[in-house]
Amino acid sequence: MTASESQEPVLALLADPATHGVASVKRIDTHAASVFLAGDRAFKVKRAVRFPFLDYSTAARRKQACDTELAINQPLAPQIYRRVVPITREPDGALRLDGGGEPIEWAVEMARFDESATLDHMAEAGRIDAALADALGRMVAKAHAQAQPVEPEPWIKALADYVEEHVEAFGARLDLFDAAAVAALAQASRVAYRRIRPLLVERGRRGLIRRIHGDLHLGNIVLLDGGPVLFDAIEFSPLIASGDVLYDLAFLLMDLAERDLNAAANLVLNRYLSETRRVDDLDALAALPFFLSMRAAIRAKVTAARLERGGTEVTAQTERSAHRILARFPARSCCAPTQSASACSVSTSRTNCRRTPTRRR
Repeated sequence: MTASESQEPVLALLADPATHGVASVKRIDTHAASVFLAGDRAFKVKRAVRFPFLDYSTAARRKQACDTELAINQPLAPQIYRRVVPITREPDGALRLDGGGEPIEWAVEMARFDESATLDHMAEAGRIDAALADALGRMVAKAHAQAQPVEPEPWIKALADYVEEHVEAFGARLDLFDAAAVAALAQASRVAYRRIRPLLVERGRRGLIRRIHGDLHLGNIVLLDGGPVLFDAIEFSPLIASGDVLYDLAFLLMDLAERDLNAAANLVLNRYLSETRRVDDLDALAALPFFLSMRAAIRAKVTAARLERGGTEVTAQTERSAHRILARFPARSCCAPTQSASACSVSTSRTNCRRTPTRRR
């Protein structure tokens, strides 16, 4: 019996409405987790899988991942993340959620929220207005103020590795991505990385490479009690969850711009800069186009991966989407590393900065 097969009784228990005393349970599976929505609660179980970037193959590793997920996300979303709860085997052999027997599996217990209130759904409905964009900038600035600095060099080196991984992935799908465009992206990305590397080293020295959210797109933000709340920060890899704070912000900016919500992206960026009041961030806008391109490459890879499990209609939509995402965010910069700015705008191909004197405070 494989590890994933041994989990099936646990997953069946959590999918049973009788376990929760509710009429029905909704199950959502991802590549690394299964989530069960039951009444006003949600339970997330790590799946017994192993990938190059994560290892949930043993119960001990899954328990540790649940503990880490709670520790990282509860400060961001205390109204969502509650506790780690055991699934136990009772003396009579029966499985029970939060029982008194021997723990054999664990789940992160969360408060359930309205799925239509995540910001990807709100964007599709045209509900991201100026006030919400402003609140998003404040939210990210607050999260980054709480984030702790990490040793910068591993992430700086990994960023170069990510460039090569993207090029390899796109080169393997020339049925989807234009070969000339992939070659141009590879060249531009390598040049951009070499140009900004000294800037990244300096930002690391100043504590601006931190343990970030790591997956800061609209689908991981929900509107609760009238305000945006971040959830589902990366817990499985300290390296992937590390990065420059502007690299973290770039995922959100790219997601907005890719949906043609440029005005909202501009508001988020400028509110963030206004809240942080870091001259260092103004100077680092030279790196933002590269960061946007890197985040777009991640989105294009994930979108292309859906081809493996989509039907004809999904496949056609995905092909157009993946190609468009990659084409709209080339890795080039219009800003010099020493530039100061007071107003910046994000478009689908560049970052525009208005040059004005800035004063250190």
